[in-house]
Amino acid sequence: MKKITLFIIAILFFNVSFAQDSHIKSEIELTQEAFGYEKKEVITEFVDLTGVNANDFWTLYNEYEVARKKIGKEKMDLLYRYTTHKGSVSHTQADNLMKRVIPLRKSYDKLVEKYYNKIRKATNPLVAAQFYQIEHYIADGINFTILDMVDFIQDK
Repeated sequence: MKKITLFIIAILFFNVSFAQDSHIKSEIELTQEAFGYEKKEVITEFVDLTGVNANDFWTLYNEYEVARKKIGKEKMDLLYRYTTHKGSVSHTQADNLMKRVIPLRKSYDKLVEKYYNKIRKATNPLVAAQFYQIEHYIADGINFTILDMVDFIQDK
């Protein structure tokens, strides 16, 4: 798990530095591409595909990644918008931010659950559980690191 933790930290610092760039959309795409390659190596290491059709798993995993990246782009856009306020936001800005953050979190959770079920049916429950566990481990690590790096929301 130490390798995953270092991976999360490296990717996050890479992402946050781009969050300050005026070319955020193209930078996010480049970051997600690099993240995808590294993440696939982590998935390969921690998901045991012995005795199952690995092609079925990877087909579903690649579908999942396309959908996850869309959510990730929205999340990075929100992070960029928040960091430009330097922690001070109005009540309206805070409410608007939360109206986007909460549905994004729910969308991510639904996406992981959807692909857990698809992977379980295509492979087996153990492979699906490993997928679910590693996805949440990585996502939670990134979320905790982001929360540790950004200021708490303050009243203007």
